[in-house]
Amino acid sequence: MRRGLGIHRMEKNLMRKLLAVTVMLLIVCAAPNARADDAANLYQALLSKQLGQMPQGFSSATLGSMPLNPASQRAGMVGIAKITLAGKDTKGELRYAVFSTKQDFEAYVREFSMPGNPIFFPYFPKADCTSHGNQQACKIEDGTVMIMAIITDLTEGIHRTTAGTLAKAALEHLRNVRQSIGQPAPPPE
Repeated sequence: MRRGLGIHRMEKNLMRKLLAVTVMLLIVCAAPNARADDAANLYQALLSKQLGQMPQGFSSATLGSMPLNPASQRAGMVGIAKITLAGKDTKGELRYAVFSTKQDFEAYVREFSMPGNPIFFPYFPKADCTSHGNQQACKIEDGTVMIMAIITDLTEGIHRTTAGTLAKAALEHLRNVRQSIGQPAPPPE
């Protein structure tokens, strides 16, 4: 009789372990889908939410998207939301490349480079910026989103609007969009 109780306990423990492993596998399998859903929701929100305040030097903004090439799709990019800005003297563009996972994002940005000479904006030291002819561009990373702020048609001299000021506005816009859909801000790096 004792032997039967021992086998019964073993079976019961085995079932508990099997159940625990099954639950853990379900959690692990569901996590990537949740991140993909979060990325898709953020991308859709970026396509539909206008800038809260127009950056200095611009008078209008148009929302849109950019088609993904096969390499971007293979890299895990969900999509690229775009805001085209127009002003009296300058044109600009904000691009939000949204990725589903941090690993895909990190692999992509590690290989990403911008043409031109490096420039530094002391009011926005986190941005990686360059200047090339009459164009400035800044790249900034926030969670699984790479933001590109591009200014074109710059003339010689001191600029009221720079890629740095545009990148700051883009980062604020991204954080406002995240907040509007209930997504937490990414942890600081």
